[in-house]
Amino acid sequence: MLPRRPAAVMLALAAAPLPLALVWAAPAAAQADDATGESPAAAAQTATDATAPQANAGTGDIVVTGVRASLQSAEAIKRDAPEIVDSIVAEDIGKLPDRNVAEALQRVAGIQIQRNYGEGSSVAIRGLTQVRTELNGRDIFTAGGVDQLNLEDVPAELLAGIDVYKNPSADQIEGQLAGVINFRTRKPFDFSGFKFSGGVTQNYYDLIGKSGPSASALISDRWDTGIGEIGVLADVAYQKDYFRDDQISTEPFYTLDQSKDAQGNYNNPADAAVAAALGRVGETTTIPHGGGLNKNYGHRQRFGVDVALQWKPTDTLEFTGEVFRNNYKFNIRGNAFFATTGDADISPLPGADFSFADNGDFISGTWQNVPLGSYASLNTRESTTTDYSLTAKWKPTPNLEITADGQYVRSNTHQSNFIVISNGPNVTFQQDVSGDVASFHTLPASDTTDPSLFSNNGFLDDFSHSHGTEKAGRIDLKYDFEGGLISSLRAGFRYTDRYNENDDTGYRYSTITGRGSLVPYDLSDIFRGNADVFGSVVTFPLETIGNYDETLAAFGISGAPPFLPSGSNSQSQKTYAGYAAAFFDASPLSIPLDGNVGVRVVKTDVDVAGYYQQVPQIVQPDGSTATGDPEFTAIGFRNSYTKVLPSVNLRFHLTNNLQLRVAASKNLARPTFSQLNPSLTLTEPGPAQSNEIHTATGGNPFLAPMTSRNFDASLEWYFSRHGYVSVAGFYKKVHGYIQTAITPRDITFPDNKTYTYQVTSYTNAADATVKGAEVSFQQFFDFLPGPLSGLGMQANFTYVDSHAPSPATSGPVTQVPLELLSKYSYNIIGIYEKGPISARLAYNWRSKFVETTAGVGTGNLPQFDRPYGQLDGSITYQVTPHFSLGVDARNINNALKQSYFGITTRPRTATIADRRFSITARVTY
Repeated sequence: MLPRRPAAVMLALAAAPLPLALVWAAPAAAQADDATGESPAAAAQTATDATAPQANAGTGDIVVTGVRASLQSAEAIKRDAPEIVDSIVAEDIGKLPDRNVAEALQRVAGIQIQRNYGEGSSVAIRGLTQVRTELNGRDIFTAGGVDQLNLEDVPAELLAGIDVYKNPSADQIEGQLAGVINFRTRKPFDFSGFKFSGGVTQNYYDLIGKSGPSASALISDRWDTGIGEIGVLADVAYQKDYFRDDQISTEPFYTLDQSKDAQGNYNNPADAAVAAALGRVGETTTIPHGGGLNKNYGHRQRFGVDVALQWKPTDTLEFTGEVFRNNYKFNIRGNAFFATTGDADISPLPGADFSFADNGDFISGTWQNVPLGSYASLNTRESTTTDYSLTAKWKPTPNLEITADGQYVRSNTHQSNFIVISNGPNVTFQQDVSGDVASFHTLPASDTTDPSLFSNNGFLDDFSHSHGTEKAGRIDLKYDFEGGLISSLRAGFRYTDRYNENDDTGYRYSTITGRGSLVPYDLSDIFRGNADVFGSVVTFPLETIGNYDETLAAFGISGAPPFLPSGSNSQSQKTYAGYAAAFFDASPLSIPLDGNVGVRVVKTDVDVAGYYQQVPQIVQPDGSTATGDPEFTAIGFRNSYTKVLPSVNLRFHLTNNLQLRVAASKNLARPTFSQLNPSLTLTEPGPAQSNEIHTATGGNPFLAPMTSRNFDASLEWYFSRHGYVSVAGFYKKVHGYIQTAITPRDITFPDNKTYTYQVTSYTNAADATVKGAEVSFQQFFDFLPGPLSGLGMQANFTYVDSHAPSPATSGPVTQVPLELLSKYSYNIIGIYEKGPISARLAYNWRSKFVETTAGVGTGNLPQFDRPYGQLDGSITYQVTPHFSLGVDARNINNALKQSYFGITTRPRTATIADRRFSITARVTY
C-alpha cells in the first residue's frame, strides 16, 4: 500500500481543474470527427477476455461462471478503461441478460429508454438522446434519416457485450452529446480453440395470446497453418416476437377564447356560446373535443448473421475481416375508434352535468352531435443493414503500432402505410377523464355497433424506400514510451462519405364511399376487460387490410401510387477528422495519476436536396374526389463547418481500490438527416378529413450542429472483483439544442380552398443545460451463511436536471426539460447465484418526462409521460456443465403507461402492453 496524505489528496483535487479549465475555455468555433488508435473498444474487449469464464477453462484454476463472471468482466472494463465507462457483458456466449438491446441498456446508470409497443426502442444517456451507436468501434446505422442504429433491430444474441462511454477522448469518433454505445461481437481469437454455443427459446405474449420462437448458434475455431494462425467464427440469431398494444385517449384539448375586442364584442363568439352553455362565462375553461381508443396487433422478426475471419501471419501482423448483417421486419395492424369534432366546435348537451378541476380543466360531462369514426390501418417496415470491415494491425517495432481500418455500410429500409377511414353518425357522447383510464360511451350505445350507420369514406396508401451507404477509412498510430511521464502518443486520421436517399409516394387519398365491407369488432377484452368504453365498434376488416391487393380490389382501385421525383430527397455528408492525444502515467507522485489529453479536429460538408409540393384533390365525373398530380418545386442547400474538440481525462489512484476520475471535453452532434430534409408535402384533405386536425412534417436545412461543453467526475471504490460503489457527477452546457416546434400555416390549394396545417419541424432553441449525478452499487453477499451467500444486488440511481425554453411562450408551461428526459430514474436488481441456480429480479423506474415539446391539439403545450416502472425476472438452472434451462418474465407488474398535455389535469393516453413469459434451453461446448 502506498502512503496516502490527506493534504496531498486536496492538492491533487485543487490542481485537477487547471487542464480542464483550458479545455472548457477553448473557443466554441471548433469541433471534430474521428479516428482511433488503440480504441477503447479494444481495451474493453481485452478486459473482457481476461476475465471471461472461457479464458480460464482447462487451467486448473477456479472458474468463475454465470452472473458472477459477467459482473466481474463488466467491473474490470469500468475500472481499467481510460474514460468513464459502464458495460454489460453476456453471461454466456451470445447471451445478454435482456434479449432486447435497449432493455439491456436500461440497467446501466444514467440510461433511460423509450418503449415502442411494449419493447425498448431508443435510449437517452445522462438526459440527452444524441447518442452515437457503434459496432466494434465503427459507424452503424439504419437507413431512413436517422444517424443511429435502431436498437430494436438487433438480436441481442449476436453480442458479446455493450460498452457505454459517457465522455469522449480525442481518439473516439465524434458525433454525440450524450455518449457512445459500442456493440461488441465475438472474434475467433477470443477463444483458445473450438467453441460452440446454441440456444432455443419459446416466448408467450399474454395480451395477444400468441407464442413466438427465437434461436441462436455460434461456432468458432482456430488453427496453426503454414501461413500463420487462422480463425473463423460464425454467429446466427433469429427472433419472432408478437405484441398487442391497447390505448385509450382523450384529445384534443382547447381553452375557450372569451376575450373581447375594443368594442366589447367577443373575438370568438362560438367559444363564448359554449362557455355560456356550460355556465362558465368569464371563467377559464379548457375542454376536450372527444376521445377514442386504439387496439393494435403486430409482430417483429429479427435475423442476424455475423461472420469473422482472423489471420495472424506473423507475431507482428494481424488481419481481421468481418461481415455483420441484420434484417428486421415489423408489422402492425389495428383499429382506432373515436368520437371527436377535431378542431371544430363541440357542443354541451343541454341540462347535462359537467364537472371541472379548480383550474377550469374538464373532468366529466356529455356532448351532443359528436361525429363517430374509425380507422383500420396497417404499417410495415423492413430494414436490412450490412457492415463490411477489414482491419490490419502491424507492430513494426515493439513500441510502434499502426492500425488501418476500412469499412463499408449499406442499409435499406422499406415501409408501407394503409389507412381505411370509416365515418358513422353524430351521437351524444358521455366522457369522464377523472380516473387513470378515461371512460366514455354513446347514447344510444347501439350507435357504435350497427354497420348500417357507417360507411367507408376514404383510403390512404403510402410507400417509402430509404437507402443509405457509408464508406469510411482511417489510420491510427500509437507509439509507446518506456518509462517517463508520457506512456504513449496516439494520432490518426479518418475520412467518411455518407449518403442517404428517401423516396416516398406520399399518401394517396381515394374516395371509397359505398365500397368495401364493414364489420362489428368486439372490444370487450380491451385493457384485459377492465376498461369502461364502447363494447363493440364498426370497422373495415383487419383480415382484408392485411392483404394490399384484396384491399385495392375491395375499393375498385387499380395499382399502387407511383413514386414521383417530387417524393424524393437526399442528404450527403463527408467528414475529415484528425486527432492527436498523449496518454500519461504519473505513478511516482504521492497520489498516482494517469490519463490522457488530446484534441480532435473535424470538417463536415453537408449537401441536402428535396422538393416543396402540394397535392390537390380532384373532383371526379361521379362527384367523388381523388388525389391529383402534385405541384412541386426543387430545393437544395449546402453547408460546411469545422469544429475543434479538445478533451482531457484524469484518473487519481487515491488507494489501490479507490480512484477518482475527472474529465472535460467538447462534443458536437450533427442534425440527423431527417431533421435536415428540406422537403415538405402538403396533401389537400378529402371530404372525410375536412374537419380533422391537418398536420404535416418537414425538416429544416438551416439547422446548425449542436455543441456541448462537458465536465464529468467519478469516484469509484472497488472492494472486490465483483463489487463496487461509484458516485458520478456531470454537467453539460448545450448550445443550439434542437427542439420540435409546431407552426400553424394556412395553405390554399388550386381549388381555392384554404386549410390550416399544424406543421411540425425543428429549430435550434436557446442554450440548454444538463446536470446531474449517478450512484451505482454492485455486490455479492458472500459473507452470509449457507445458501444465503448466493445473494447479490445491483442498484443505481440517476438524477438529471435540465432546462430549455418551451415552444409555448405563454400558458401553464413555459420551461420544460429536454425531450425524453426523466429527472429521476433507478434500477434495483436482486441476484441469486448458488450451485446450479441463477436468478434475477429487476425493477426499472423513471419519473415523468417530456415526450415532445409541442404536441398537436395541446395549444402548443409539451406532451408529458407519467412516471413508469416495470418489473422483469429470470431464473436459470444449470442441468450439466454444458446444458441449462431457464425461464423469464417481462412486465410482470402489467405496467400502465400514461401521458398528458402540459399539466396532469389534461390526460392524453393510457396504454398497456403484453407480459412476456419465456423458456430457454442452451448448450455450450
